[in-house]
Amino acid sequence: MVMWGFEELKAGNTESAIRIFQDVLKMVEPMEIPGKAQTVLEMKKLLALAALRLGEQQNCILNHTTASCIIPIAAEGQHSKKEGSTLAMEIYQDILRQTPDDLTSRYLFNVAAMTLGKFPDGVPPQFRLPKEYYTSKVDFPRFTDIASNLGLDKRGLAGGVAIEDFNNDGHLDIMASNWGFHDQIHLYQNKGDGSFEDVTMRTGLQGITGGLNIRQTDYNNDGFADVLIMRGAWFRDQGKIPNSLLKNNGDGTFTDVTVAAGIYTKRPTQNAVWADFDLDGWLDLFIGNEAVPEGGSAFYFPSELYHNQRDGTFKEVSASANLQINAFVKGSTGGDINNDGLPDLYLSILNGNNRLFLNESDETGIKFKDISATANIGEPFVSFPTWMFDFNNDGWLDIFVSAYSDGSEDLPGKILRAYGKKDDPFRPRIYRNNGNSTFTDMSIPMGLTEPVFSMGSNYCDLDNDGFPDFYLGTGEPNLKSIVPNKMYWNREGKKYDDITYAGGFGNIQKGHGVAFGDMDRDGDQDFYVKMGGSFEGDVYQSIFFENPMPHDNHWIVLKLEGVASNRMALGARVEIEIVEGGKSRKIYEMVSPGSSFGGNSLQMEIGLGKAESIRSAKIYWPDKKRTVQEVTGLSLDRAYHIKEGNEPVIVEYTMTPFKKEAGHHH
Repeated sequence: MVMWGFEELKAGNTESAIRIFQDVLKMVEPMEIPGKAQTVLEMKKLLALAALRLGEQQNCILNHTTASCIIPIAAEGQHSKKEGSTLAMEIYQDILRQTPDDLTSRYLFNVAAMTLGKFPDGVPPQFRLPKEYYTSKVDFPRFTDIASNLGLDKRGLAGGVAIEDFNNDGHLDIMASNWGFHDQIHLYQNKGDGSFEDVTMRTGLQGITGGLNIRQTDYNNDGFADVLIMRGAWFRDQGKIPNSLLKNNGDGTFTDVTVAAGIYTKRPTQNAVWADFDLDGWLDLFIGNEAVPEGGSAFYFPSELYHNQRDGTFKEVSASANLQINAFVKGSTGGDINNDGLPDLYLSILNGNNRLFLNESDETGIKFKDISATANIGEPFVSFPTWMFDFNNDGWLDIFVSAYSDGSEDLPGKILRAYGKKDDPFRPRIYRNNGNSTFTDMSIPMGLTEPVFSMGSNYCDLDNDGFPDFYLGTGEPNLKSIVPNKMYWNREGKKYDDITYAGGFGNIQKGHGVAFGDMDRDGDQDFYVKMGGSFEGDVYQSIFFENPMPHDNHWIVLKLEGVASNRMALGARVEIEIVEGGKSRKIYEMVSPGSSFGGNSLQMEIGLGKAESIRSAKIYWPDKKRTVQEVTGLSLDRAYHIKEGNEPVIVEYTMTPFKKEAGHHH
C-alpha cells in the first residue's frame, strides 16, 4: 500500500495518495510490530509531503499567478485553497515534536506556513527559520514572470530550451523540449510585434518528441540554425534512446537527419558541445554519455567525438583524438582556455573528478591531452551543469561548475545544515584561469558558499555592466526538493551577491533548461526557464522573465558571421575596449549557448556599463590562421552584423514591447 501510494504521488494523483497514506496509518495504529514508531513517522512524512504537493497543485498550478511558488511568497501568491498546506502544517508540527532535529521537515513546515500567510509568526519559535534567511542583503529590481501573457507557459516536465533566430527574420524565437517519451517538442516564433506563435505543427516537428536537453548549431554552414535533441539521460541501462539532429531547411521547416548524418547511436546523454576543434571552418560534435556502475561492475556508454566531414556527415574519431571517455558525463563545455586559438573541452562528471582536455589538434587531425591532474578543476565530486566564461574580464576563460545530489540527505536539510558555513562541499565552483593551464577555486572568496543542487542554468548580464551574472535551476527528482532557483549578481568580478529574493527569482519548482536573449530588442536580456520535474506528476508551467532593469547602462549587439571560420562563429571571442569615466576598460565575451543545460542566443548581447564611447572591438575568429579583426567606429546601443573580414553593418534593431494583454494560456 505504501508503494502504491508513493506511485500515485509521483504520478500526480495526490488526493488518492493522501487517502492511501491515511489508510495505512489507521491500519498500523493498532498493530504491535517491530519498529512501529519509526514506520509511523516515515508514513507521516509521506502524508505531509502529499498534502504539501496537493496545495501546490491546487494553487500554484491550477490557479497560477505571477507570484505563485516564488519565495518569499507574497500575499498574491498565497494559497486560496488551503486544505493541502493546512494538513501539511499539522503533520509537520507533529513530526517535529517527535524529531525536532529533522531539518527537511522543519524547512517544509516553514514553506507550508508561508503559503498560508502564517510565516513567521504562525510557526513556533523553536521550528521557525530566521526571517533573514529569505531576505537579500542588496537591493535589485524585481523581475516578473509574463509567460502566461505571451502564451509561453506550457505545462510539462523537465526539458531543454534554445533561444535563437531560427527563421533569420531578426527576432529571437524559442524552441523547447520535454523529456517525457511522448512529449512534443515546441517552436515558438517571435512575430516581431511583441507576441509569440506556436508554429510547431507547420514546421515538420510534429512527432519529434522527448529530449531532456537541446542545443542549437549550424552544422552545414548554410546560415540557418539547426538543433540537436539529447535523450536517454538518467535511464541507466534503459537509456538506449537515440538523439536527433534536426536540419533547418531554411523555409520554416526541419528534417530529422540523424541517420543520414552518421550520428545515430543508442546511448544515454543530455549534454553535447558543438565546436570547430580542428579549425577547418566546420563544426564538430562532442556528445557526453553516461556510464553507470551497477552491482560492483559497470556497463559503459562511451562518449563520442564526431568530426564534420563537410558534406553533411560526421565521422566518429574519439579513439584517434585521445578522447575515450567512460564516465557518467553530466555536463560538457568548450572554450579556448590557453588562448592558442583551439577550443578545449571540460567535462563535468557525476561521482568522479571533473576533467579538462587541452586541444592539441594539428594537420594530422583532432587530438586532446588530458591535463585534469594538474589543472585543479576536479571538484565538486558530484557535479552537473558547467560553462566557460570570463567572470572577471581579464582575457582568460574561467570555468563554472555546479554540484548535484549525492543522495545522502534531502536538499532542504542539506541547505539548513550548511546555513552560515563557508566551505560546504556541495557549493558551486568558479575556477579562475591562472593563464598557465591551471585554475584557482574562487567560490568561497566570491561568496558562493551555499549548497545548490543545480540542473538547468546559464549566465547573462542582467544589468549590462559588462560582468556576467548567472541563474541556477535547483532541485532534483526528490519531491521534497522544493527550494528556490537562484540568481547571482556579479559585482565587478570581485564577488557575487545572491539576489534571488530581491529580484523575485526564487521559484521553488524544478528549474531545467535556461536561456537568455534580448527578446524585445530593448538592449537587455530577458530569459526563459523550462520548468518541471522528472516524475509524471511533477509538472509546472515554463516561466519567462521580462528584464525590467533601468536603461542606465549601455550595450551593443553583434551578429558575427564566419567565412574561413564556421558560419555561426561559435567559439569566436570578442574584446571590446570602452572609455568609462575617462578610463579605458576591456570587456570579453564568447559566442556560446552558455551552460551545458541551457541555450542562450548566439548573437552577442554585450553590456557596456557606463561607457562614454567604444574605442575598438577585436574579434578573435576561430579559423586556422587565428585571424584577429579589429573594428572601430562602433556606436553605443546599436546592433551590427559583422562578416569575417568585412566592415560592420548596422542592423535594424527597433524595440518591440511585449504584448501583455493576452491573458492566461495554461
